[in-house]
Amino acid sequence: MRYRPQQDRRAAPRTRFDVALVQRAQRRSARRSRVRWWIAAAAVAFAAAAVLGAHWYSGESWRIGEIAVQNNTGVPVEAIIGASGLQGEHFHFADLDAAAKAVDDLPGVEAAMVTCRWEWRTTCTITIQPARPMALWQSQSGNVWNDFEGRVQVARENMPAKLFIRVEDGALPALGSRLDPRLLRALNELIAAQPDVTRYSYSSQFGLMWINDRKWRVRLGDAPYDGAMSDKLRLARALQKQLMDKGIEAKVLDVRFVEAPYYIVE
Repeated sequence: MRYRPQQDRRAAPRTRFDVALVQRAQRRSARRSRVRWWIAAAAVAFAAAAVLGAHWYSGESWRIGEIAVQNNTGVPVEAIIGASGLQGEHFHFADLDAAAKAVDDLPGVEAAMVTCRWEWRTTCTITIQPARPMALWQSQSGNVWNDFEGRVQVARENMPAKLFIRVEDGALPALGSRLDPRLLRALNELIAAQPDVTRYSYSSQFGLMWINDRKWRVRLGDAPYDGAMSDKLRLARALQKQLMDKGIEAKVLDVRFVEAPYYIVE
């Protein structure tokens, strides 16, 4: 037998164990480095994508450029598009209700509807409901018309207005303005009270005037209160009957002020 002295385990070399630890530590470090690299690369890619996405989202393809106007009659297309305020607005931030309301307020427009869609570019459509002509004002200097809300604009040819008013003196209603509320009320009441009468005259001094069936000129003025035209027409007919019963042929009946009517004979 050969004698082998017992080795001290505590003093035994640990070379293989130490190498394994170092290798594992190196692998962990490499993995961490790769993870950090991927995170950094992903962050850079995300930032680049965000910048490119933001640039694209704020670009021209999302801006309103093409606006079509449908069912329009008599109102300049440029005025409709300009009033809408949509040109150049972003698809997602354009206020379509406000745009429609702004177009509604234009003379010649009864109502407007705005729709927009995006199919790799933004297109909008403004659909117009034309205003209904109420009265056509005629004078030697030109013609204008007003709708049922009193808005005034240049008259088109062959307009199917409810009333035709010849301006004898004074200026035509101003373009782009609204009729005086008393005058607008008078027109509405005359349409209701005398639907078969379509022709009146207007004077800056006497207001609205009507030639009745006896060719008498009836000065009506305007309507300071609801029902004023009905009161004036009833008074005019009553005065006409009284005068005819007395054999008086009048030239003018003035009922502008119902508390103080008068007449003018031939």
